[in-house]
Amino acid sequence: MTTLWLVVLLLLLATLLCLIPPLVRRPPTRPSITADANVRAFYLAQREQLQRDLNNGSLSPAARVRAEEELQRDLLQDLALRQSQALPAGGQRAGIAAACLLSVLVPVAAVLLYGKLGNPRAAADVTMTRAAEPHAEDSGDDMALAINALAQRLRATPDDADGWYTLARSYETLGRYTDAVAAYRQVLRLVPGQPAVLADLADALLSANQGVPDANAIAAVAQALAAQPDQPKALALAGMMALRRGDAAEALAHWERLQALLPPDSEAARQIQSNIAQARGMAAGGATAGATASGPPTPAGQSTAATTTPRLSGHARIAESLRGKVQPSDTVFILARPVEGSRMPLAILRMRVSDLPRAFVLDDSNAMSPDATLSRASKVRVEIRVSRSGTAAAQSGDLSGVLPDVAVPADGLELVADTVTP
Repeated sequence: MTTLWLVVLLLLLATLLCLIPPLVRRPPTRPSITADANVRAFYLAQREQLQRDLNNGSLSPAARVRAEEELQRDLLQDLALRQSQALPAGGQRAGIAAACLLSVLVPVAAVLLYGKLGNPRAAADVTMTRAAEPHAEDSGDDMALAINALAQRLRATPDDADGWYTLARSYETLGRYTDAVAAYRQVLRLVPGQPAVLADLADALLSANQGVPDANAIAAVAQALAAQPDQPKALALAGMMALRRGDAAEALAHWERLQALLPPDSEAARQIQSNIAQARGMAAGGATAGATASGPPTPAGQSTAATTTPRLSGHARIAESLRGKVQPSDTVFILARPVEGSRMPLAILRMRVSDLPRAFVLDDSNAMSPDATLSRASKVRVEIRVSRSGTAAAQSGDLSGVLPDVAVPADGLELVADTVTP
């Protein structure tokens, strides 16, 4: 905004510099015919010459009278010309007054005209957008720019439920869980009682609260299961909440029901099997309630729904030589982008460095938008990024790794974060 107003100020100054100088500048004085004394002496000399001509008979009395009248007329004209060449003090003061008046009126008129014909809120909107969406301008990342554009559009059209849902998933990808919660609530305002959205809301609430269930998260899961008892994410979260409070039997009931819904060879099924083993150990007295404060069985924003095809699967890790450059709490993004066209991710996972190395699966359940999914792509670019800031936008010092040309579907991918972002 500072740059905008500097440009406006320079334009106003340029306008005033064109208008004011001619008003205050003293006009150049034209050279006078002669001084007053010289004019009068010239007149007297001419008059004496007329008298001599009359005396020697070369000029008649009538001609002398006419010649003397012409001399008088010339004298008056010369004296009047000399007086008109001097600028009266009052005239210069009027020019200065006009210059001062223009100095005030031109800026005021510009502001009033802009307020009438322009967009006076544009600069303020730009400032608010930058404050609310700081990562877009700093990184220039296409994903962050697309998210910001969607957020701005939804301010103008707040009744777009699909748009709010896409925005909520995107905010989760960026680790902005409080914003994701607000976006999910907008979805539920427009389509109340949707089980999948209630489960997503509960997941975002848990992530915003460092994995600790609160009344809102518990209520959202309960509502989702009441509307759809087999809702996958709600079952996963319900089991996690039960295990945290030491109720292994209830956790087993939720997770065993979820296990029956998942393909046996899926990553989600393997994770749930691990959770079931933990719950059975607790039920058998092999663990205490205090030792079960584990995070949700799926990363924030990742659906536990059955893996669909086409999909990408493989193993993700950090190069051993770079392990010392990251912290266990740093954020890890695994994503797939189209090889050509938009760089908006078609699927994305979010986890922590402490989770690596681990297997991963990307499919349509990890999409940020229903209009941009893996099932619509034939080849993709698979990336891993380790972010210190917790945002998906690349920043100096982040680690990254790329598989540049991967056909969809693909299994057995080896994804390694082996490059430091300059």
